[in-house]
Amino acid sequence: MPDAITLESPFFIVGCGRSGTTLLRRMIDAHPLLAVPVESLFMIDYLRARDHITDVPYKRLILSEHEFSEWELSVSESDLSNCRSVVEVINDLHERYAANEKAQFWGQKTPRFVRYGHLLKDVYPRAKFIHVIRDPRAVAISLRKSNVHRSNVYFGAQRWQKDVQAGLDLKRDFPNDVMEVSYETLVSETELTLREICDFLGIPFDEAMLSYHQQREAAYEGYHAEIHKNLNAPPKQDRIEAWRKDLTPVEIALIEQVCSPLMGQLGYEPEQSDTPIPDNMVSQLKWERRTLGLYRQVRQYFRGRTRHLFYSIWRKYRLGLLGGDLSDVNY
Repeated sequence: MPDAITLESPFFIVGCGRSGTTLLRRMIDAHPLLAVPVESLFMIDYLRARDHITDVPYKRLILSEHEFSEWELSVSESDLSNCRSVVEVINDLHERYAANEKAQFWGQKTPRFVRYGHLLKDVYPRAKFIHVIRDPRAVAISLRKSNVHRSNVYFGAQRWQKDVQAGLDLKRDFPNDVMEVSYETLVSETELTLREICDFLGIPFDEAMLSYHQQREAAYEGYHAEIHKNLNAPPKQDRIEAWRKDLTPVEIALIEQVCSPLMGQLGYEPEQSDTPIPDNMVSQLKWERRTLGLYRQVRQYFRGRTRHLFYSIWRKYRLGLLGGDLSDVNY
C-alpha cells in the first residue's frame, strides 16, 4: 500500500477491444476514490483538433455527443462558461462526473485510446496508463462474436497486433507511466492484480473492487447488456481458454501467423504452427469483412445506436477531420 495518495487525474485503461478493459473498468470504478465513465471515443477528435477549432461551437458539440449522454449528467453551455479551451471543457465534464459519483479522481476506459497514447501524453503529461493484454486467439473469436464489431478472425488478429504494439510502444517511451496487465492474471489472481494496480496508481486498495458485480450500473443495461453480459458475475476463469471450443485448427493457425511477432514475447505460445492455411482463406475473409461484416455492423448501429453513428460523422465534419480515418467511427 502506498504511504500516501499520489494519483493525479487522469488515468487511462486501454488495450485491444475485447481484452477485458470493461471488466477492469468495472473493478476500478468500484473504488470509492475513482470514477470512470463509459467509453468516450469522441474525446480523441476534440483533442486532435484542439489547436484550431476556436471558431467551432465545441461546447455545444460535446454536450450533444451521444456517448456523453450516457454519462447521465445534466450540463448546459452556461455551466461551462469558465472553460476557455477544449481541454478545459473535457476536464470540467470529467470532474463533474467524478463529483456526481462522490469520487476524487477520474479516469477513462476506451480501448482504442491505446492508439493515441502519445497524444494523451501531450495533453496530460502526468497521465498513467493501464494496458490490458489478452491472448489474441481469445480476442479474435470475441471480436467475431460481438454484435458491435462484427469482425472475423483475420481482422481480429490484425487489430490485436496493431493495438498491442501501440501499447508496447507507449510502454517503451513512458516506462514509468504504463502498466501492462494480462487478462489471464486479472481473472485468475484478481485481488493480487488489483492491489498491484492500486500501487501503480498511487492509491490504497479497497475491498469494494472485488464486489463490483454486486453494484448495479445503468450504463451496462439496454444496448450494452448483451455486449457485456458477463459483468454481473465474478471473474470466470473458464473464459481464459474458451477460444479452444470456438476456433478451428486452421483459424488458430491463421491468428498465430498474424500475431506471431508479439505472441511469444508476451507468453502466448503458438499451437498450430504446422497447420497449413488455405491459399484463398485470407482473401475470402477480406471480402467477408468488407461486405457482410460491415453490413451487419452498420445495421446493428442503426438498431441500437443511430445517434452515435450520426454524431461521430457530424463531429468529424465540424472539426475538419472528415478526410481522416473513418474507422474510428465504430469500435
